[in-house]
Amino acid sequence: MATDLAERISDWVIQRALRPFAVAGFFVLVAFLWTLYFQHIIAYPFPFLFLGAVMGSAWFGGIFSGFIAATLSTVLVDYFLVPPLYSLAIKSSSESFLAAFILCAITMILLVSARRRSETAIREARDQLDARVQERTAELRQSNLELEESARRLRMLTDAIPQQMWSADAQGNLNYCNQYLVDSLGAPLAGQFAEAFDAVLHPADEAFFHQALESSLIAEAPFEIEARLRLADGSYRWFLLRAIPQHSVDGRLLRWFGIHVDIEQQHRERQGLIEAHDELSRSSRTLSMGEMAASIAHELNQPLTAVVTHAYACREWLSATPANLEKASATAERIVQESTRAGAVVARVRALFRSNAAIRQPTDINRLVLDFVHLLRDDVARRNMTIRLLLADDLPDAELDAIQIQQVLLNLAGNAMDAMEGGAGPRELTIRTQRQAPGHICVSVEDQGPGLAPETSARLFEPFFTTKRSGMGMGLALCRSIIESHDGRIWAAPSQSGGAAFHFTLPVPA
Repeated sequence: MATDLAERISDWVIQRALRPFAVAGFFVLVAFLWTLYFQHIIAYPFPFLFLGAVMGSAWFGGIFSGFIAATLSTVLVDYFLVPPLYSLAIKSSSESFLAAFILCAITMILLVSARRRSETAIREARDQLDARVQERTAELRQSNLELEESARRLRMLTDAIPQQMWSADAQGNLNYCNQYLVDSLGAPLAGQFAEAFDAVLHPADEAFFHQALESSLIAEAPFEIEARLRLADGSYRWFLLRAIPQHSVDGRLLRWFGIHVDIEQQHRERQGLIEAHDELSRSSRTLSMGEMAASIAHELNQPLTAVVTHAYACREWLSATPANLEKASATAERIVQESTRAGAVVARVRALFRSNAAIRQPTDINRLVLDFVHLLRDDVARRNMTIRLLLADDLPDAELDAIQIQQVLLNLAGNAMDAMEGGAGPRELTIRTQRQAPGHICVSVEDQGPGLAPETSARLFEPFFTTKRSGMGMGLALCRSIIESHDGRIWAAPSQSGGAAFHFTLPVPA
C-alpha cells in the first residue's frame, strides 16, 4: 500500500510540477536561442519568438506551463533584451512595451488554453461518439444475430410440428410453407390463396372453400373449413383448414398464418358413427315390430280366452235339455263384447307403435275404473278374490284414450291377481284414485301378494323381462308406453299391506 501511495505521489509530481516546468523551459530556451541569433539580423525579434514559446508551452503543457513560460520569458526579456541590459530594472520608456508583452502573453495563454480545452472536449466527444457508435453497432449486430437465431429456431420448430403450416403477406401472397407441408403435398404452396389451393383441393370442395375464403378476406377475419387436399401420392385426405389474420396496433392487416389439421381419422369415425346409427335405427325398427307383435299377442290373449270360454258355455247352454236360450243369448252377447274389445285392442296397439293421432276424449277416471271393474268381476269371482275401490271425489276429467287406459288397468290388475294366486292370506285387490300435485291425478293398483324383489324392481318395465314362468314380459312395457304417450309417469313401490303397488299419473287441467 505504501508503494502504491509513493507511485501515485511520484506520478502527481511528474504530471503537475516537473512536466509543466520542463515544457516551459524547453520552449523558452528555444525562443531565447533563436532571439540571440536573429537580433543581429532584425530589430527586436524576441516578441514573436517568446510569444510563440508561451503559446507552445500553454498548448502542450497546459495553462500552468504557459504562465511559467510567460514568467521566464518576461525575466529573460527584461534582463537580456530590454535596456538597461543585464539588469532587472526597467526604463520608463520600455515599461509600456514590456506591459504589452506581458498582456499579450497572458491573452495568448488564455486563448490557447481555451482552444486546447475545446479541442480536447471535441476529441473526447468524438471518441465517446465513436465508442457509442461501435457499441450500438455491436448491439445491432448482436440483435440481428439473435433475430436470425430466433427465426432459425422458429423455422425449425414449425418444421418439426406434424401439421401443415404456412404464412402469407397482407395481399394473400404465400411466402412460407413448413417442411411437413412440402413433404405432404409434394411441393410448397405458392402464389395467391385461391391459385395455390386450387391446385390441391378436391374438386367437390372448391366452391365451398372459395366462398369461405372470400368472406374471410373481405372481413379480414379468421376462417375455418373442412376440405380434402391432394397429397403427394395423389390420394385425398380430409383436413381442417384454419387461417388467422395478424393486425398491427393501429388495425392494419400485416399477414396471414395458416394451419392444416389432419382429420381423416375423425372423419372416418364420424362416418362409422353415422352408419352405426343407421344400423341401430334399423335394428330398433325391427325390435319395435317384434315388440308390437308381442304386445298385440299379449293383449289379445285375454279377450280371445274369454271368447273361447264364453263359446264353450254357450254350447253347453244350447246342448241342455231343454236348451237354456236366455243364458245362451247372454253368453253370445259377451262373445260379441269380447270380440269387439279384441278389435279395439289391436287398433289401439297399432296406433301406439305407429305414432298415429291418439283418440282422446275428456273422461271421468272414476267412471272408467267402475266400467273396468264390471268387466273384471267374473275373473275376480272365479279366483275367489275381492276388489276394494277407494275413489276420490270431485276429480277433474282427463284427456285420455279410454281403451288404452283400461288396457293398463287390465294388465296391472291381472299381474296383481297372479301375484296373489295360491296365497294363504286375504286376497284383496285395491284400486285407488286421488288427486296428486296440481295438474295430475294418480291411479294405484295394490295387491296383497309376496311383494317385489329388489333385484327385479329396476327391470320391471323393460320389454321381454318377466318373472312369470309363462309370461312374455310385454305387459308392463306396454303400460309404460301408453302412460308416457299420455304425458304421465308409471312406477312400482311396496304397498302398505306388504304386497306390491303400481301407480301411474295422468295430466288434468289444474
